[in-house]
Amino acid sequence: MTDWTVLHPIIDGGDPDNVTRLVRGLDPAARKALTEPLRAYEKTLRTGTFVSKRFWTPRLCALTVAGAALLPSASSVAVWIARNGLQEDETGTDVIDLVVEVLQDRRVGWLPDLVDRLALRLPADKLEPQLQQLVVKLSAYTGIAPLATDGLVFAWIATGREDTSRSALARRLFEVDGVGPLLEPGGWPTKLAADETLDRTMMLEGCLFRLRRGGKTADLNGFLLLHKALAPTHSEVAMLAKDYVALLSNSHTAISAMARHELVRAGQAGALPDEWLKISR
Repeated sequence: MTDWTVLHPIIDGGDPDNVTRLVRGLDPAARKALTEPLRAYEKTLRTGTFVSKRFWTPRLCALTVAGAALLPSASSVAVWIARNGLQEDETGTDVIDLVVEVLQDRRVGWLPDLVDRLALRLPADKLEPQLQQLVVKLSAYTGIAPLATDGLVFAWIATGREDTSRSALARRLFEVDGVGPLLEPGGWPTKLAADETLDRTMMLEGCLFRLRRGGKTADLNGFLLLHKALAPTHSEVAMLAKDYVALLSNSHTAISAMARHELVRAGQAGALPDEWLKISR
């Protein structure tokens, strides 16, 4: 059985590989006995008068692996991983596989909850590739797709890699600020419009919702391009006529012009009642 006097110097030496070896196969009672010393040690590192980044940074990855192996719940493990990190600053070595290994070894039922909690910690304005990879690998192990969080939507558009079902990500695409400027550089308007697995009505409604909500011009331009790529039919414009009419008074000239163009086009094709044509003039 591993006790704290054995585990402590291994963590203190910044050796996550040997931490993994020492915690493998521990029973719940042994893990519980190591939890409080581990928490006290981490607190000492972070709050002691001698603390400096140079001192505690080399120990962070070992701490991350130990916490994943010992802490009692999805919430405590998610907080611990986010606080201590998954990559060694100086060498760039990550401990993603070691964290997955020690979590698999525990055979606990809360891993799907942990996947969702980690996905919720992904930022929606920048990539955190190590945390993203951990979400992907744990999701693959549990067989359960994570929540389509803002961070996963951002990561999907920024990298092109899906970490949950594409339809779930697409539904959330229109709710996440900051992804609009990424659409054109990634060729997303064409790709999304051509994707037959995505519901066209949902995509069109999403575009109109996002344009109506407003925001920065660069963000809105991406969704104007997506709307253009979707090329709505006359019947689709007629079905969503109220949404297009709501955009006629939009402060962004390009948006109001698009709405007027679509209404007039549908009206000229006989798809709209006369009252809608009068409104669009």
